[in-house]
Amino acid sequence: MKKVFKFLCVAALLAINALGAEVNVYAAANTTYAFPELIKEFNKLHPDAKINLTLGASGGLVTQIQNSAPADIFMAADMGFAQKAYDTGFAVAAPKVYAQGAVAIFSIRDVDFKKGIEVVRGLKAISIANPETAPYGKASIEALKNAKLYDEVEKNIVYAQKISETLSQALSASDVGFIAASALFSEKMAKYKEGTNYIFVPQELYTPIDQGIVLLKHADGNADAKAFYEFILGDKAKEIFKKFGYNVPAK
Repeated sequence: MKKVFKFLCVAALLAINALGAEVNVYAAANTTYAFPELIKEFNKLHPDAKINLTLGASGGLVTQIQNSAPADIFMAADMGFAQKAYDTGFAVAAPKVYAQGAVAIFSIRDVDFKKGIEVVRGLKAISIANPETAPYGKASIEALKNAKLYDEVEKNIVYAQKISETLSQALSASDVGFIAASALFSEKMAKYKEGTNYIFVPQELYTPIDQGIVLLKHADGNADAKAFYEFILGDKAKEIFKKFGYNVPAK
């Protein structure tokens, strides 16, 4: 009887593995636009795997992970928050760079983008992600400071909780929004034109945004989680990230 029970348990476990596992991915909000294609391509290789995606500001996500959220993979908007997950004992190994992000300034208003980043002068509502929790917000503030504009426009900055919200605000109430450049490569943004609706912030004005990924200890025994982690660091994912305006690290 015990042998039969043991056999049934093993058979059930094998059946579950054959069906594929769920993979809980906690990812920085700037990756929103690339993720449908990333998941589509991964599922071509692992059709039974189910990717559950949670998007948000990196600081908030790492706090959730440290409070026992069931995340298998953490894709941060910088290396610092990914390193924090590792340093506090939640990740299997130190973070690796999966992409390098860029910042753009976007507007639907009649603003003069010929002025470059100085377009922010005189504006009443400048949307920027919270620099305490969103690396793109930190980079945006750094760019304004290096351009000697921050002190002048600080009173007009409206802080969003995450980088995706700066685009929403720029599409509604704000004069301009400092957004993730990746957002410009989504289909819904195709009608907006560089020089008229947006410019890219000169990269010499802010520290490169290396985005880090870690495989978390919660993924122990989850082969699909390990496979997705390796996929994100592989060539196909690099192609997709490039398509959505990221730079990718050389091997």
